[in-house]
Amino acid sequence: MGKQFLEITEKKEVEEVIADLSVQIAKKIATKTEKVNVGRALGRIASADIFSPCNIPPFDRSTMDGYAVVASDTFYADESNPSTLIIKGYIPAGEFPSQSQHIEKGYCTGIATGAPVPKGANAVVKVENAREDGDRVKIYKPVAPAENIMPAGSDIKQGEKIIRNGTILTPRETGALAACGINEVLVRKKPSVAIVSTGNELVAPGTHLEPGKIYDVNAQTLSDSVIEMGCVPLFLGIAPDSLEEISAKLKESLITGADVIIISGGTSAGVGDLLPTAIEGLGEIIVHGVDIKPGKPFVLGMVQGKPVFGLPGNPTSALITFNLFVSPLLHTIAGIHSHNDEEDGKRIKKTKRIRAKAAVRIFSEPGRNEYVLVNLTKKIEEENAFFAYPILTGSGAITTLSKADGYIFVGKGKEIIEEGEEVEVELFKYLYSQN
Repeated sequence: MGKQFLEITEKKEVEEVIADLSVQIAKKIATKTEKVNVGRALGRIASADIFSPCNIPPFDRSTMDGYAVVASDTFYADESNPSTLIIKGYIPAGEFPSQSQHIEKGYCTGIATGAPVPKGANAVVKVENAREDGDRVKIYKPVAPAENIMPAGSDIKQGEKIIRNGTILTPRETGALAACGINEVLVRKKPSVAIVSTGNELVAPGTHLEPGKIYDVNAQTLSDSVIEMGCVPLFLGIAPDSLEEISAKLKESLITGADVIIISGGTSAGVGDLLPTAIEGLGEIIVHGVDIKPGKPFVLGMVQGKPVFGLPGNPTSALITFNLFVSPLLHTIAGIHSHNDEEDGKRIKKTKRIRAKAAVRIFSEPGRNEYVLVNLTKKIEEENAFFAYPILTGSGAITTLSKADGYIFVGKGKEIIEEGEEVEVELFKYLYSQN
């Protein structure tokens, strides 16, 4: 990480730097673990192989309501010549058979689905294939040994590996843990992300809005974006445009032990933009400025081995640069790039991209990579197609962010997207399928 880019950097080069950095940080974070209750383990990543402490089922259990029998007693039974057996009580689910319910030839016991099969019995006759007559039962259909019985350990054997290290815990895995009586599981600790907003004009939502002030939008959007990436946000408040205050927040971020630091605002070349200076006072600047619009003043620094992302203050620019540069790093260090699918070894990620048609002609600034925010709609006459309308209110307008479904990338060599031209839209949210 010794190379520094103190001038405008190509987007691709920034992405390469962040990709390398992601791998380095992920290796450190993978060693951090914590125990959580299985009830809170959904979506977490197992940090060790997990083995079953018991057999599942723990006993031979009946899979049908009926009668536990010695199978050979039924071999010649049919409708015209049923086998007759003496009944020795009844075994409900949840109760273990008594010694007196040991089954010998010529005897049987009534049994419920899920109940333990008594000693001596090796099959269960379905209740619909039998008819009671006092203390006896007539069997009208033969059963083979082990028929309608689930043997102990046939589902999961004691000592069997039920979850691999690195597995994302879905309801299937948490169900297996519960079935084995496991109440706590060791998982990877979620990466923590310190978040700071800067600007003399900012106040927290819920406080009185004085003249000249605006509410802080980025704290909320960035915190929620961090959560979407499987990380834990630590919002440390708003710092005014002061080198001392911004430096203090940066130091506070380090004290919290956060794995990543995000500071919005204070990144461009204005008098009040002091973040790059604060970073240099404690570490080094790796990137200051990227050839994209919006988001040109993006900053990446390193302080005490922690990446510090400086995002533009405009909410739209902040969210776009988060998606482009911060999100991939968080996605990697959170470990959600690996998963349970044995076929490809990668987590099946719900797509954030869809194909659409440009609803109108879209113009881009020459010589710069541009991200154009769009709203997606469907037309009645083309039911299966999305149409992308550019949002023209500007990156500083809050309505720009609230109305945008996503953005399209226009490379620096392209100045016009024609009406009807197919484009790829990067969504601000995942399209979750209804399961």
